[in-house]
Amino acid sequence: MTSHSPIRAASKITPQPTGEARFAFLLLDGFTHLAFASALEPLRVANEALGRPAYGWRLLSETGGPVTCSNGMTILADGPMQPMGRGETLIVVGGRGARRQASDRLLGQLRREAVRGTRIGALCMGSYILARAGLLEGEDCAVHWELADAFAEEFPRITVTRSAFTLGRRPTAPGGAVAADMMLHLIAADHGAELPARLADLMVCNGVRSPQSDQTVSLQSRYGMRNPRLVKVLRFMEQTLEQPLTAAEIAEAAGMSIRQTERLFTRYVKMTPMAFYARLRLDKAHSLLMQTELSITEVAVACGFQSSSHFAKRYRAAFGVNPRHMRVVGAPAAA
Repeated sequence: MTSHSPIRAASKITPQPTGEARFAFLLLDGFTHLAFASALEPLRVANEALGRPAYGWRLLSETGGPVTCSNGMTILADGPMQPMGRGETLIVVGGRGARRQASDRLLGQLRREAVRGTRIGALCMGSYILARAGLLEGEDCAVHWELADAFAEEFPRITVTRSAFTLGRRPTAPGGAVAADMMLHLIAADHGAELPARLADLMVCNGVRSPQSDQTVSLQSRYGMRNPRLVKVLRFMEQTLEQPLTAAEIAEAAGMSIRQTERLFTRYVKMTPMAFYARLRLDKAHSLLMQTELSITEVAVACGFQSSSHFAKRYRAAFGVNPRHMRVVGAPAAA
């Protein structure tokens, strides 16, 4: 696997200071660039399609200084976090390091904005900041499917959903390209459904997803098969990664014998059930390592490994480096 050097150049995104509706994007260090760009572009394209500055935006950081995003690019902020203007929407854009950035000062600023009636939303792990501020209690919150269980456990008074996004006074999106769909729905609230459909065409998007859409592709599409028994057992596997099943339990879930189940897996996914199950657990562990700040032991437990040493051994066999090194470096060294 080849590692890539981060992009070091600083980028200045020109603010749109005027507009009938205004958005302020609070960029936290390490924020997910894809989610941010996906949210910003619909506003720009809407202005072009309407032929007027219907939407304005500005970029903020907690201190007003430049912010480095997930791909290493540095974005220059227009200023520090400050009181929102009348009718302005604040969107908190986070990433992997959001837990370290939930300062008392920032949380206090967000609470004051909420008291003032500001619509405050979040992209990616920006939702963690809103949760820490107590702004999502009693609200639905769309959290990335890999992090949803841990988020729900940490914030039991928040209704965590694995749907594509949520709307209302606390719009949230789990990250990635689905942020564009959330923004298109916010635009629809201002201009009706026809404009977002047109914007989706201009951005070469295949329609506008609904809030209730799934975050992930179907198992059938992911693995290129439609065998109902296999779909059932794959879904069962994905739901039991923390407490792995035995070969007999997997076969029982499929409604077949162990030998029949092995033949089914060999035919469609080219490996045995237990090998495929192990891959699912390691893939989830890798994602948790790279996208959360859970300890190595916590990752091991969440993915059904007997101990952190057992997990480290299996992880190294799969990825070529131990988990701690992967978390620090981000990728194994090129061969």
